[in-house]
Amino acid sequence: MTRTARVVDPGDKPRVQNDDVPSAKAATSRRFWGVRERAYRVSNPRELALSTGDTVEIHLPPGRTVLSAALTFLLPLALFPLGYALAARIVPGAAADEGAAFLVGFGFLLAGLPLGALIRRLAGGLTGVPEVVRILSPEEALRCKLKAGDCGSCKACG
Repeated sequence: MTRTARVVDPGDKPRVQNDDVPSAKAATSRRFWGVRERAYRVSNPRELALSTGDTVEIHLPPGRTVLSAALTFLLPLALFPLGYALAARIVPGAAADEGAAFLVGFGFLLAGLPLGALIRRLAGGLTGVPEVVRILSPEEALRCKLKAGDCGSCKACG
């Protein structure tokens, strides 16, 4: 998957921020909930000369993106039925009480959230870091923002 981002910190470990122009509805809900775009780290294997404010094209490896999403969402969901099934062994009398089995399963689900985050952190190379592919010219960046799908210069636009 390829997308565009704006360089926030061009240092040794570059950081970028998504530069999508949000729809009016999304912008309103972001203001209401106080959501801010966060900068994230990218790798620069081609050692491009990045500077603050540059619009770059980044590549997110699809397999690693899917694996990261699976660790975030599917691992906790898979742990729920496991906890539900093991409830009779963990909590005495839970086999007869479905509420207790549900609570144990829910506890496993909640434990899966930090467990997935820990696995992603420990296996950082497994989930990967997006790579900077190239720096877009100001004209290309403007066309991508204003008429997504029309510039044809990157996969993010079309």
